[in-house]
Order: sequence, then structure tokens, then C-alpha cells
Amino acid sequence: MKNYLLIFFLLSWLPIYAQVSIDDYLSDFDYGVRTVEKIYSGFGIKVTAETRPSYEHVRDSVRSAITDGASCLEDAFGCYLAWFKDYHLHDYCGAQDKYMCGPINYSAFMEYSPQDMFAKVDDKSFLIRYTSCIWPAQRRRWIKKAIRMYRKSKCENLILDLRGNKGGAAGTSDAFIELLYDHDGYYNGVVIRNTPANIDYFRRTMKHDKYWQKHLDASENSEDEYPILFEPHIVHYDNVSNLPRRAAVIIDNNTASSAEEFILILQRVSNRVTIFGKENSLGCLDFANAGTVTLPKTGYKFRVPLTCSLGLPETGIDANGIAPDVTIDCAYHKTLTRNIDDFVLWVASWLTRH
Repeated sequence: MKNYLLIFFLLSWLPIYAQVSIDDYLSDFDYGVRTVEKIYSGFGIKVTAETRPSYEHVRDSVRSAITDGASCLEDAFGCYLAWFKDYHLHDYCGAQDKYMCGPINYSAFMEYSPQDMFAKVDDKSFLIRYTSCIWPAQRRRWIKKAIRMYRKSKCENLILDLRGNKGGAAGTSDAFIELLYDHDGYYNGVVIRNTPANIDYFRRTMKHDKYWQKHLDASENSEDEYPILFEPHIVHYDNVSNLPRRAAVIIDNNTASSAEEFILILQRVSNRVTIFGKENSLGCLDFANAGTVTLPKTGYKFRVPLTCSLGLPETGIDANGIAPDVTIDCAYHKTLTRNIDDFVLWVASWLTRH
């Protein structure tokens, strides 16, 4: 189907060579660029006839900086990756962060370490702080317990706090979606950039998942560059719960990835949900399911998204993130850990008054 490019997706650490020459840096830079151009799911969408001159200028100028000794590989490649403005396309060492506009570093002005918790805020409102969509069995049990305790409280309002939730697996949040479901909505579906390396990556990482393997078979047999990996589908549940009557979702600029997908689905299936926050969510969803690439001479590592949302560009959120429906009008609390902070109290008061 296409020219084969050997890509090493290595999950183990490769040590950086003690002595690396300029030629090695340039070789790795070129290797990394070829990798991005060949397998990154967003490349054909981000690099268009209109944007290609800008892309090539950045690519070539940072490469020249390596040649001239004005930049190391980490800084040059970090600048190159930052051009795409995709938080899923990211290096491990953080060199590109200074070229990206965000996320906001809340730790610079408060104690910021959100932790999972649930508690009754007042007679009408119950808080569940949900800080990760990673999907181990322990987390699923915790979510069930949190929902059980909410129902036991009989509070009419639920506050779901997603501050600091950077995502994980989309299916982790299904129990919350079922709790807040009012009517059918939809899931956009996913396409994969159809290269041998991308297919092989998921063959290996999802080798025990028959559902994934079946869909990979269909994608691999397609002649399309972006075949459908997972079809769009309707989100449906047989029952609608009486409580909560109203639900508030609190976000911040660290709410990202599958946590953002969770919010979008809530907005499509529920009439009870209002989004609260001071800032938009990060905007890190359109291109996802990233594989790790390790450059062969230096060991520099970065992640490359291999799939993208079928709803692009109409339903894309990466440019701006998800905006709150209601802006929280109070100062930042000094501490966000395992506590009921001023934002939660402000939202609880708003729910009572409206």
C-alpha cells in the first residue's frame, strides 16, 4: 500500500549514549521527522497546502540550529513537535513544553494535587472528585462505590470534579454516563492512519483484545489511508435515573484526553449537566492512541498519536478545549487535594440558587 518505514515502538528505556556526535543528532532528527510524517494521524490534517510553508520553515530552521551547534536535539525536536500544537504528540523529556501554550501550571500559585474523593457538601449537593480515567479494576470498584454512596446520600445535585483528570481509557467513565443519561446520544468513532507500523503497534499492544483485533483486520485490509477503526455508535441505556436532578462538572486546564471525551458524551446524552470552570479544558483529544517512538542513536523518546476522531473537523476540540457553561467567579483556593475547596462550595451554591 505504501512505502514501508521501519519504526521501533519501544516501551523499555534505551540509555542515551555518553558520546553523541552532531551527525548522530541530525540522523535522529531526520528519523524522527520521517516517523511523524509517515505515521502521525494528524499529519495530513495539520500540514495542508496553506500551512506547509510554515511547517517546512520550522522543520528546516531547527535542523539547521543543530548543524550550527546552536541547539541540542532535545530542544530542536521539541520545537518541531510543538509546531503541531497537539498535546498527545509529545516528548518524554518535556523539552517542547516551553514552546506550547499550556497547560496552566496551577502548582505555581497553589497546592495542586487533586485526589479522588467523595463527600456530602451540604444537604442538597454531593461531590465526587474523579482525577483519572485509567482503567484498572480497582478504579472501577471505586467508581461504583462513589456512585453507591451518592445514591445513599439522596442529594438532588451531583458535583463531578474533573480538575486534574488527564484521561486514560474512555470506558472508565461509563458508569457516570449511565447515571446521568437522559436520552440517546452518539459516539463519533475513530479512524486509524493505515500504515504497517501503526497496525503492528496495536497488534502487539492489544494482542489479547479480540474486539481490537477484529477491527484491525478490517483496517489493514482497507486501501484507504484513514479507514474506520471503530464505527460511530449510539449511546443508549434502558433506564433513566431520577437522581441527580442536576449535575455540575468542574473542569480546569488540566482536564484532558478521555476526560474531555467523557464530557462531550455527557453533553450529548444528558439534559442535567452544566460545565463549570475558570478556564477551558486543555484540548487534547482529536488525535489519540499514541505509540512510543525511541530514536535509535540518542534514546530520545516521544509519543505519536496513531488514530483520530471520525468527527473531525466539525467536532474537533484541540484548538480551544471545552469551554465552561458557567465561569466560576471566585478566587483560587490555596489547596486542591482531598478537600472541599471554594470552587466546589461556589458551584454548590450556584446549583441551589438556580
